[in-house]
Amino acid sequence: MKTLIYQFWKGEVPDYARLSRRLFRDYADRHGADYFFEENPTFFTGKYAEYYHAVRPVWDPDFHNYDRVIYVDADVFPKDNASGEILTTAVNHIGMVEELAQPQLRKGRKSPIRHSNDMRWAAFGSAFFHATPPRTADRSPRVFNSGVIAYTREGMMAAYQHFPEIRTYVMAMRLAILPRFYRLDQNYLGISCFRAGMQFTALEQRWNRILEQGDIGEGYRAKETKPDTAFVHWQVRNRKEISERQILDLVASA
Repeated sequence: MKTLIYQFWKGEVPDYARLSRRLFRDYADRHGADYFFEENPTFFTGKYAEYYHAVRPVWDPDFHNYDRVIYVDADVFPKDNASGEILTTAVNHIGMVEELAQPQLRKGRKSPIRHSNDMRWAAFGSAFFHATPPRTADRSPRVFNSGVIAYTREGMMAAYQHFPEIRTYVMAMRLAILPRFYRLDQNYLGISCFRAGMQFTALEQRWNRILEQGDIGEGYRAKETKPDTAFVHWQVRNRKEISERQILDLVASA
């Protein structure tokens, strides 16, 4: 199986992204995958290009030469003992990790990323794009994080046929009077992956263990270690101010 791990960065690469690049290049070497990190990619242009390169494997046929492409955000870090199973585990077209707590958390928010906007996003996605985003038991839209995306060759080719044009999707979200967050890659995937002709797999949580500010204890350590964690997604403020040693300690503790 021919596999690729793909990352990118727009602008000057910060130290934490350089660390992610180094660790994932080593990870790819250990597990027999190709590795591609692109600085300042230009495949997409326009207002949201810095985000939409995460879906480049759909729209760039060069990626379709691979049996599997794993896209990884530059604030994600593999643990030292991370297995290579994500390169071979069963995936139906496209896979991402679910943010299980988000639907409930967003019910209590007044910020732009909130339950009422999620409901509006799903309704417009269904109306404009004939998509059926999955729901929780209480009918809230489920949330899948685009920090780690597993694309199969079949999935990339199916998405090339069935995904809406990015410009069309962004325009629809503007017509829905939804804030910027809903116009970006994660929510684009949240609609596009659930159109007719597409199949989707919820990846195991270990492939995108998301750490937020409240998850971090003294000395930038995770409050709880989960033995099966493979990739750590560090969504923490002031990342540019944290040393490589602190990041490595946190990743080891997650």
